[in-house]
Amino acid sequence: MFQLKTNIYLLFWFSFIAIFAFLIPYYSNDYRYQLIEGTEDMVSSLWDICVSQYRHYFTWGGRTPPHFLAQCLLWGGKVVSSLATALCYISLIYIIYLMGTGKKISPFKMPFVPVVFISIGLWLCMRSFGEVVFMLVTSCNYLFTSTFIILYLLPFRFSLNEERAKHGMMFVLGIIAGWCNENTGFAICAVTGLLCLYKLFRHELTIWQTAGLIGMGIGFLVLALSPGNAARYDSMAQNNFNYFTHLINTVQIFLISLIENLPVILCYVYFYVLFKKNNLKEKCTSELYASYYCFALGFISLAIMIFSPNFPGRSAAPFTMFVLAANVALYAALKKHSINPLKSSYKMTIYALFFVFFAVTSTNAFGALLQARADQVELEKSIAEQISQGKKDLEVPIMHVQSGRYIFIGAMKVSKENFANQIAARYYHVNSFTKACDLTPSFIHFDLKYVISYGEPVCKPH
Repeated sequence: MFQLKTNIYLLFWFSFIAIFAFLIPYYSNDYRYQLIEGTEDMVSSLWDICVSQYRHYFTWGGRTPPHFLAQCLLWGGKVVSSLATALCYISLIYIIYLMGTGKKISPFKMPFVPVVFISIGLWLCMRSFGEVVFMLVTSCNYLFTSTFIILYLLPFRFSLNEERAKHGMMFVLGIIAGWCNENTGFAICAVTGLLCLYKLFRHELTIWQTAGLIGMGIGFLVLALSPGNAARYDSMAQNNFNYFTHLINTVQIFLISLIENLPVILCYVYFYVLFKKNNLKEKCTSELYASYYCFALGFISLAIMIFSPNFPGRSAAPFTMFVLAANVALYAALKKHSINPLKSSYKMTIYALFFVFFAVTSTNAFGALLQARADQVELEKSIAEQISQGKKDLEVPIMHVQSGRYIFIGAMKVSKENFANQIAARYYHVNSFTKACDLTPSFIHFDLKYVISYGEPVCKPH
């Protein structure tokens, strides 16, 4: 049955994401991937992108699938990339629902409550939302890849329903899935490997499942063993990188990520208690195992980052997505047996509270985004004026907005050696960039700033 209310709601999110993704300026890697790797020439063909990714694989990181996509979307322009981002976000909500329920249903027929639940979970709990969703290159690394990976894992989820369908192309698609991202690549190999062992023990392991697992393993090895990753780690070692000191920091980031995801974790615990209380294990085995499968995928993808040389908040995004799917699995089991987890009055209270929270945070983010665009106009004007004067060492204006949970600002810094400064210098064909002052480090991480101030300079020159 066509769900009008659900589709109007999804249309709102599509429009919202598309507008924000269109308005956010390009920053840092967004400039880098507009260039042919190793040169200062702009990408102008598909061949240029292939050459770039070949060079990139050997010089700086091995995430070829997401970076190939990023260069294609940057080449396509803002309209194309913003619409693609919005479509991907809506697809993510749909695929999380499928992953949880294990049912093949039209996206136009999804029930309203689970869709709202998923959207609330993403907006409320997903770390670095603005960076993961709106900043193009980062969204290709996390939003697009996670959506593809969950889509790829759907046949494994459906197999828990004892579905006997055959799936072609699992080996090839598995290579891409394993090649997308280090933490999700490891998680899908480890957890799906355990699922395949379970299937083998029950004499249910199929050829496509085996081929898919082998493909994922190959893809992950291609990523993890890339010369570019080795080069990046070597550069960190040259900067006196201390692994044991770093380990203490990564454990803290891991715990912070869990705390920020407490709403979806506690919701899972609540659903699980209801599931056990109503003795549904024998009646809803597939939903229970699906919840275990999804939660394990999310947890492993987050926990493995403890041992990574770099643990940015954005890498926790897949955890939120998979745990939401685990929640949907248990919710589907409860609804199948007419067990309502929430009374209507409680449900309406949650909707109202989220509406207020969303209205405040999204309005603030929109105002900050407009300020960022105004700053970008001034930045480009200043760069053009200095270049016309024959300058090769440029100084950029101070910005009037900083990063928050729902908006990311990848500004250049005082140091000419800063990553973003060097990328901009290549892009604009100048020697260097600097600015008068840097943003004063805050005790509160930008990811915890749900509402940010803007309009005033973010720093004052000494």
